[in-house]
Amino acid sequence: MKVQVPAKDGTAIPILSIGMDNPDKKAVIIISHGFSEHSGLYAEIAGELGQAGYGCLILDQRGHGTPPDGSKKWHGIIPGYQSFVDDILDVTEKAKELSPGVPIALYGHSMGGGIVLNTLLRMSKAEQSQYVCAIVESPWLNLYKPFGRLTRGFLNVLSRILPNVRIKRQPQNETLSSDEVRAKGVTEDEFYHGYLSFFMLNEILNSCDFAMERAGELAIPTFLALADKEIVVNNNSMREFAKKAGDMVTLKEYDSLHAIHNDKKRDEFCRDIIDFIGSFLPR
Repeated sequence: MKVQVPAKDGTAIPILSIGMDNPDKKAVIIISHGFSEHSGLYAEIAGELGQAGYGCLILDQRGHGTPPDGSKKWHGIIPGYQSFVDDILDVTEKAKELSPGVPIALYGHSMGGGIVLNTLLRMSKAEQSQYVCAIVESPWLNLYKPFGRLTRGFLNVLSRILPNVRIKRQPQNETLSSDEVRAKGVTEDEFYHGYLSFFMLNEILNSCDFAMERAGELAIPTFLALADKEIVVNNNSMREFAKKAGDMVTLKEYDSLHAIHNDKKRDEFCRDIIDFIGSFLPR
């Protein structure tokens, strides 16, 4: 079921709701999708989580999903990185309204994993405790081949003078999943777009720096899933983050490409999510 949540700036946040009608749900999981994707691409894993007794709210990130004006020129354009964070917080308040007293967990993949971490790390430790735990799958904390200092500097200039000029990253199925059918199901989806503006890219890279600098301030149990065949984001950055965060992070590596939830280890990963969240719920 699709619902909408009003954002702080008045924008309507599209939400895909799955399993929320279960009056006995164990927890609500707020799901933050990856770059170029949208909420519908997480319906399958959300359905499996629903069968395990969890309700899921999957939001379309800014610059993603169904364009509000019908124009795909909107894809890859954002007002600022903080809008990603604010939208998570607004959906959190909606979850509390829909299911008072039910525990809430966060789950994000790739760009969405970075958004989850940035949401938490921009809060006080007391504020983070409104979530029982977090799942971050292949989070974008750095690119597989990081930009050098000169490139970052040039991008920063472009983001100021040409903020809404977009570049397009062509889909590369072989980097996402070894399951060709599932990979095509993502990249051939009507609303998988591949666009990001100079401003959006610069904002994301700055958010990566922020998360790495603040890793030690993570205050809730976090399951960090790493794909050992990763060629999209940077595994070394993930390991460094886990080391800085210390006991707050449980790191597990999967024999998988970037989208573990769509690869051949997806069943194991789904069970791990269910078990991890379940271990922090009242018994």
